[in-house]
Amino acid sequence: MEALLLLALSILTGAGCQNWGVTLPAGPLAGWSGSRLTIPCSYTYPEGHLVKAVTWSRDKERIVRLTATAGQGYDKAKRAQFLGDLQHDCTLQLSPLALGDGGTYSFEFQTQSQSWRSPRAVCLTVLEHHCRVQQGISRSPGVLSGSMECSISERCAFSSLYWYDGAGARIPQETGKSKSSLSMRIIWQHRGAVLECRVWGYRNRCLPKGSQPPATGRPHRLKVLVDTDSPGPIREGDSFTLRCVGESESLYQVYFWIHNYEDLYGSPSLQIEEATLFHGGNYTCMKWVSDIGRAYLAISPTTYVAILAPPVVHVVATPGPHRRTGEPLSLTCQLDTSAYGGLGFSWYKDGERLEWAQVELAFTGIQVADGGEYQCEVHNTLGKSTSLPLTITVVYGSDCYQLSPGSMAGFGAGVLLLFLLSSLGVYCLARRIRQRKELGGSLQGDSREDPSAPQRDSLYEEIPCAGEIPCPLDDDDDYYNSPKDYCN
Repeated sequence: MEALLLLALSILTGAGCQNWGVTLPAGPLAGWSGSRLTIPCSYTYPEGHLVKAVTWSRDKERIVRLTATAGQGYDKAKRAQFLGDLQHDCTLQLSPLALGDGGTYSFEFQTQSQSWRSPRAVCLTVLEHHCRVQQGISRSPGVLSGSMECSISERCAFSSLYWYDGAGARIPQETGKSKSSLSMRIIWQHRGAVLECRVWGYRNRCLPKGSQPPATGRPHRLKVLVDTDSPGPIREGDSFTLRCVGESESLYQVYFWIHNYEDLYGSPSLQIEEATLFHGGNYTCMKWVSDIGRAYLAISPTTYVAILAPPVVHVVATPGPHRRTGEPLSLTCQLDTSAYGGLGFSWYKDGERLEWAQVELAFTGIQVADGGEYQCEVHNTLGKSTSLPLTITVVYGSDCYQLSPGSMAGFGAGVLLLFLLSSLGVYCLARRIRQRKELGGSLQGDSREDPSAPQRDSLYEEIPCAGEIPCPLDDDDDYYNSPKDYCN
């Protein structure tokens, strides 16, 4: 009986002391920036325990945590992935590596009763590879001018950089010792494809020992998506966003945008605020993904963005804006574009809205009251646009007057006043002529003039009234004035 108790105690003691542990790589680890690195790891614990959570830390800061209830969390580096489980595997993968991923890594697991941390940590060093393929772009004036250049550092002992198309065929280009250029015209011909620039035999020459290339490999094809604040076409003044979409997890990626053959450097998206007609047109995005010994250039197909501006509206008069009373006239609301649908029409005369909602306003026989300034307005769900006013006039004889009742009333009053003044002038002139003739008849008996008598200056000199007409007194031609005596 005592022997059995001692045997059971020894088994329990051995399990408690020997089965708690974490196994990490023996030496320090090193990796190249942009590559993929796996840290192998395993852990043990006594039977009967249940692991509730596992945690990886870098420099004592949690980066990955996996729990039985919530799954994987934290992932602060956004590139760290826990490949293990909640039993015995604690392998960690970093892809792609960044220069900031270097440090000391440790592992910890928790059961329902206690937690266990690895007694030591593994040191990771991340270096920049001198054979990473970089990019450069040179543009000069002109449509699709310039070139894209891939290059490697002079410290890299390997050369022979070549461009390849999406099918893997080599593209003829200018090649130097550590760089290779491809013209923008050739790149433009491969829209929708992924081109590759790589060192000849890069797998054996450029990849460091113990390091693997990123799992992503060749990036996916790109496409441009247009996001708007509201459904429907984009109007002047609206905002919209262009997104360059294509899966890739590389740290070394650069985006380029081409708008109507003009270069736009930027991020995976372009935000356009208060759009104008200038922002419309063709958009193409390109993404450069750099790797060790190779690089990719993905080019999206071209996406057209239409910007709708308010249409320019005119009122057109047929046959013309100058008409005679009773003649026909047609007013048409005319747009400078056919890009709009579902239009409604409104008409205004002298600023007042008319009860007419058709594109044409017709008069079978225009009248004086129809004259004035006419405007038309077009509208739909996108907005409205109003024309400039058009003045309609009428022709009377050879004179042209505006067909406005107010103007016609003023014109009639002026003509009436002119007629009265003219009649009064004719009456006065006729009266003076008649009085002059009567004066000439009374003096017909002797027409001799006295040289000493004052001379009359004008035919229209003031003539005395009838009661003051001088009459001859005697045969010596002497005159007298008498208000009582009249000439017969």
